[in-house]
Amino acid sequence: MNPISRRSFLAGTCGLLMLNGVQALPASANSAVKKLSNGRLSVQLARIPALATIGGSVAIGNIKGKPVAISRTGDKTYIAFSLSCPHQGVPVEKTESGWICEAHGSEFEPDGDLVLGPATTRLKRIPMKVTRNTAVVG
Repeated sequence: MNPISRRSFLAGTCGLLMLNGVQALPASANSAVKKLSNGRLSVQLARIPALATIGGSVAIGNIKGKPVAISRTGDKTYIAFSLSCPHQGVPVEKTESGWICEAHGSEFEPDGDLVLGPATTRLKRIPMKVTRNTAVVG
């Protein structure tokens, strides 16, 4: 058996992270998100169980090839944000307490605010407009 180089190991690990970096929506929420013709996402907020409570967050899909999430921040307020770590662009993963970048350990609140670096900023906000419990993201 040939020894594996550090470079090959890291390249393989990053590839696996990219494949597993963002979990799909639960089956119950798949019909709540629709891709619009302009590349944006339409999200029926009330149909996503993770957004039923304040502080809930969920990955909703990709906009321009980048993973995006929504978090409920108040009774009728939500924010959308990128799931690419601002440190080096690696997709973050959902945890019980928020989001984590497994590449370097940056941690984020459910709403994308920074908890622990090496990232120095929160997850980038994505424009979103909510009308009658439907959000258009992007």
